[in-house]
Amino acid sequence: MTVPPQRAAEPRRPRVAMLVANGVKGDSRVQKIAWSMAAAGWDVTLVGRAPGAEPERYRLGAAEVLLVPVPKTVSAYEGVRLRGGSRAAALRPAYRAARAELAGRDAEAGRRKRSQGAAAARAFLAERPGLDALLARSGRGPLGGGAHKAVGTVLGGVDRYGGWRWFNPWFADLELALGPVVRELDPDLIHAHDFHMVGIGARLAATLSTPARPIRWVYDAHEYLRGIEVPSRSDVRLRMRRRMLVGVESEYIGRADAVVTVSEGIARRLAEDHGLDHRPGVILNAPVIGSGAAVGSGAAAAAPADGTDNRPEHAGGEADPGASAARSLRADCGIGGGVPLLLYSGGMSPRRGVATAIEALVRLPEAHLALIARTDDPDIPALIQLADRLDVSARLHVVPYVPVDQVVPYISSATLGLIPILHLPNHELSLITKYFEYLHACLPIVTSDVREMAAQTRRLGVGEVFTAGDDADLAAAVTRVLEDPARYRAVYAGPTDPRPASSWAGQAARLDTLYRSLLGVEPGPARDPGALELRPMGEGTGVRAAF
Repeated sequence: MTVPPQRAAEPRRPRVAMLVANGVKGDSRVQKIAWSMAAAGWDVTLVGRAPGAEPERYRLGAAEVLLVPVPKTVSAYEGVRLRGGSRAAALRPAYRAARAELAGRDAEAGRRKRSQGAAAARAFLAERPGLDALLARSGRGPLGGGAHKAVGTVLGGVDRYGGWRWFNPWFADLELALGPVVRELDPDLIHAHDFHMVGIGARLAATLSTPARPIRWVYDAHEYLRGIEVPSRSDVRLRMRRRMLVGVESEYIGRADAVVTVSEGIARRLAEDHGLDHRPGVILNAPVIGSGAAVGSGAAAAAPADGTDNRPEHAGGEADPGASAARSLRADCGIGGGVPLLLYSGGMSPRRGVATAIEALVRLPEAHLALIARTDDPDIPALIQLADRLDVSARLHVVPYVPVDQVVPYISSATLGLIPILHLPNHELSLITKYFEYLHACLPIVTSDVREMAAQTRRLGVGEVFTAGDDADLAAAVTRVLEDPARYRAVYAGPTDPRPASSWAGQAARLDTLYRSLLGVEPGPARDPGALELRPMGEGTGVRAAF
């Protein structure tokens, strides 16, 4: 009998745990990073939040996606504490255990005296259930719960980090749910996406590290938290929320082995605000140009070094099941090639200024406007009503998203791309996803005069700038482009073509280089990136047990 030779086991690839507080669907930045780094040879698992009570598993190219249920162990008890009664009593044991675990983890990771004291106090009470039950009764109900809330408000108000431990118990729920999964993954590097995960990433890296094997971690700041809009000085609640979110970032950002963000403007502000030794690196929210553009394992040349409004909202994301690369925006709108077609893609909230674009249609009688939006976007009905009132609804077209890697060819039949966003702190610093999608589709761009994108448009010569919120000025800028669109498109064929420096392949190469420098090791062999879409997995083994 001939025994076939045994195949050598593949060496262990360095493991990367990516953490995000959402369900991954529709978050193009998170998807592209996980997909690209897995294709580059890293063993990537993206851990997010399941929408329901059951875990979900997907493949994203060569990456694995785990969506974890997040029970409201802490936040549910805090929500009923004031009412007291049997509901609070039933939730109290799990809450007490959760708080004890978190205090111990905080003390171990942060080495803060207050955290160590809290951990010791909770351990003391755990050994004395009678005393703990007495304190629990006095700390809930209208009187005790109210007193607890009042004390917490005062302590949170004077806390240098914004009192996020008091004011946002959902952070605790996230850490309790995701922590065990990350431990089982046994990562070499943690990539913490957005402010929800900065503290969780820091504490997990600290508690999982050993002297022989330190766990490195990267904080990916998706937005500028100090730029969160507060409509009025009297809006104390929103001001406290902003202070809380800045606080959690401020407490942990300096501990990261590396910080990356989405624009040079935000990188500069983060370095100044938090006194960082090094300015954060920039990974632009650039578009994927075909599946081969994903891999950043050195195959693509590294590009030179993009709040709330800087999140990657654009024409790619949760597409209709029938969406395909053969779709064309102009065909979906049902208009011919000689009709001027203006394009806006992404979120439709009032601060995006889409209403200004609809109002400008009154002054542009030959033009049509396409809005590429989520099918469930809550702001679309109001925009349609506005178009009806202005009698331009026949020239307004609302079409659904297409897959992320199909956006550029899909929108290329438009005449120009619009960015009508209004003046807000985050908007001034942003270079948003749709800006790069318009560039790679070789579209002239008409943008409002928000600082970064207006300066970029003028520098590149790819479009025109108008006064934010001014429909007459927007119409005038569009008219200038329509008079000679070839002049703006010619930039893309010239020596100053901006597209190579803003491709996703270049951004992925930068991140791959960062991972290598932090870990001091090479990833495994590069892999076929596969489709940039979530594919459900069947039942399996491994980290599912941690759920």
